[in-house]
Amino acid sequence: MKRVWVVIVLLASAVHSAFGSDLRTDVIEDLDREVAPRSGAPCPDSRAYSLTRPDPAGEPTVIGVGIFFQDVASLSDVDQTLDADIYVVARWRDSRLADPARGDTSADCPPPEGRLWMPALEPESLRSRQAFYPARFLVDSRGVITYARRLWLKVSYPLDFRDFPIDRHRWTITLWPVLSQADEILFHPLGRVTRMNDRVSIQGWRVGAPHAEASTGSRVARAGTFARFDIWLDLERDWSYHAWKLGLPLMLIALMAYGVYFIPGTAVAQQIGLGMTSMLTLIAYMLTLGNTLPRISYLTRADRFFVGSALVVFLGLVKALLTAVLAQSPNASLIARADRWGRLAYPIVMLANFALAFLL
Repeated sequence: MKRVWVVIVLLASAVHSAFGSDLRTDVIEDLDREVAPRSGAPCPDSRAYSLTRPDPAGEPTVIGVGIFFQDVASLSDVDQTLDADIYVVARWRDSRLADPARGDTSADCPPPEGRLWMPALEPESLRSRQAFYPARFLVDSRGVITYARRLWLKVSYPLDFRDFPIDRHRWTITLWPVLSQADEILFHPLGRVTRMNDRVSIQGWRVGAPHAEASTGSRVARAGTFARFDIWLDLERDWSYHAWKLGLPLMLIALMAYGVYFIPGTAVAQQIGLGMTSMLTLIAYMLTLGNTLPRISYLTRADRFFVGSALVVFLGLVKALLTAVLAQSPNASLIARADRWGRLAYPIVMLANFALAFLL
């Protein structure tokens, strides 16, 4: 008899699980359905609004989330922030607002702020936000709500600049529920909405198409498990700007110091003057670049190239000073030998510096 009851319980659990799975699939199909706004469709009766969650306890409400990037305006290397003009779309089903009279269309209604349960979401590492236009609130015949807002966001995200200026990054924006845990809210990415405008205004970067993923995870200093929505952009820096604007002037300064090895040993003042001028010019140039490069505690590829170039220029200055010391000594012949070796070694050292910085 006990075995019979065990079999019955197992069958009931299987039926319940299958029903829950079908219900979830049904909800996701509703969320992925196209939105067809129509001004003449009837809005829900205000008496149908409720501040309680539309799904029963123990059954999480599935929130479809999609972000359309109207524009990616800028990425600050110094502040490590991204400015973007986006449309945020959230969809969920509230059967209490269903009305077959709407047919295949959605009613465009005034947002029932403070009268209807709506998911409260927050982005991680938000620095500032500006809203454009009033929010759109649409309801279809099955009670699927579409809530859309256009926002200007500034979001921070720590990046690894060790490969600057040939670096690539994956910029991630994470959305969390403000309070609700995973037993109340789950996310579903809306692939139809998660896209990007064909033309964006960001300069110096190549931006890939956005990708979204829904999962669950823990939050810092909060107990429990929460739904998590990640959307990321693959960014690749256009290194040609930095090669022409930063690298070429640095190479010219280093080549200017190369002239020390071609000035006759009798022109000591000219050698020292050229070496000092090259060194001071290089220092001033690096100080100027300090305001435009990332403020980080480690060396990037560009930093290694700058340090190597500074050492090469400094060696030219040292050679000029040694010329002044040895010019009146019995070892004056060493000056000509140092010039010959320097003319050969200087370009090789510059190429090695470039290879160590950018190729290894």
